[in-house]
Amino acid sequence: MRDGAKILVAYDGSEYSKKALREAIDIAKKFSGSVTVLHVFWEPLASRRIEGMEVRDQPAMRLMEDAEKMLKASSVKYEMRSENSSQIPDVILKVAKEGGFDSIALGSRGMGGARAWLLGSVSSRIAAEAEKTVIIAK
Repeated sequence: MRDGAKILVAYDGSEYSKKALREAIDIAKKFSGSVTVLHVFWEPLASRRIEGMEVRDQPAMRLMEDAEKMLKASSVKYEMRSENSSQIPDVILKVAKEGGFDSIALGSRGMGGARAWLLGSVSSRIAAEAEKTVIIAK
């Protein structure tokens, strides 16, 4: 990792994504870097923009607020971002590439159950297709 490293954290509020955010914060501190938290959700009909972020509902707003509390407490430079799309891995990979991030951090598991099975493993796809370092928190 280089000084000034830019780390993208795919965040869904799960315990695994919280671990990924903590790892990213630690790395950013060591390398005078920055963290961008990305929340990708799928809500085809109802979304709105609040302070530059597209959010779907109160729970989504709360999970972003929780992430922001961790970042504020760390004194690391950060940005918050959310995107509305059913193609979660595609959005993460696109944001990582277009934003010039040095690494992507995400949890090994996020949503569970049948929906995860239908969508496939986000972390596996990111690890296989990302052009930069991938940090998968367990």
